[in-house]
Amino acid sequence: MNVYEEYQGAKHLHLDIRVMYSNYHLLFMTEAREDFHEMFDQAFQLKANTNSPSKLIFIVEDDEEIGNLLLKIIEQETIHKAIHHVNARDALDALTRIMPHLLLLDYSLPDMNGLELYDWLQSFEHLEYIPTILMSARNPPLEEIHRRGILFLRKPFAVTELLATIKQLFASVEYQA
Repeated sequence: MNVYEEYQGAKHLHLDIRVMYSNYHLLFMTEAREDFHEMFDQAFQLKANTNSPSKLIFIVEDDEEIGNLLLKIIEQETIHKAIHHVNARDALDALTRIMPHLLLLDYSLPDMNGLELYDWLQSFEHLEYIPTILMSARNPPLEEIHRRGILFLRKPFAVTELLATIKQLFASVEYQA
């Protein structure tokens, strides 16, 4: 089952519209459901149903401005699509229904840290081997990060560094496949 079929069968498309427009409030969810479905059909269906090199990057960043900036950078500077969530709880819920190609996690989330979120995600069979980048302006336990095989980017980082890291991860995953 591909990403499009999973979305098409999902009962809670309202969650995904909140991801796409994380600055909208729940009040707008009902009105946006059909718009999201149409947008998803047009923007992602072809890429999800073909062997296109386009990938889905899943961002979990509690600072909405940074999250939206990352989303725009990825979608404007690469051929990839991105989804943004502002907390681990919503991310865990969404990741039960979709299969991204890369996780981009903030370490300092409001409901759990990025390593804890990563550990929870490892319990999902479809996410067990997904490449992950952890971002932080703080000093997270680097030994734990490296032990898990997670790449680390210290904030603030250059856009070129993020894009190069994403490119490197996708190249190494394709090489291993």
